[in-house]
Amino acid sequence: MIGLTNIERITVSKTVLLKAFDFLRYAGNKGVEAVALFAGSENDKTFQIKEVIRPKQMGYILEQGLMYAVDGDELHRINVWLYENKMKLIAQIHSHPTEAYHSAADDRFPIVDTIGGISIVVPNFASGELLLKDCAIYRLSLNKTWDELSTSEIDSLFQIV
Repeated sequence: MIGLTNIERITVSKTVLLKAFDFLRYAGNKGVEAVALFAGSENDKTFQIKEVIRPKQMGYILEQGLMYAVDGDELHRINVWLYENKMKLIAQIHSHPTEAYHSAADDRFPIVDTIGGISIVVPNFASGELLLKDCAIYRLSLNKTWDELSTSEIDSLFQIV
């Protein structure tokens, strides 16, 4: 097993998803992108998301577009918290102002960089309904590329409980 490649099912409660979407929507109302992280634990081939981590971050409006940044101290704080709570990250979820896609910056600067990890991009600053099918969802492959999941792969992988 390499990283999270053995994970065939990710369970997440609607409450946890809503918490992440609400955070992204809040930032979007200010005109900036934001990121949240999904943490939990794995059992066999299932990963149960238990927590949403909303890192301290800065949202930037630049000439080239929007971006968020999480500094090294905050990443360290999150890693210590994960260790103390016996959890690991499975996914990052962040917003875009319009369409959902993995940008070059998303490819180069992920927080979740474990093989098999997930990156979820939410369109329209999460202003729509809470639907994963409206998001662009990617999985980090063995060759370190972010491969977009098809609708059927998303339906098979995610279970909202």
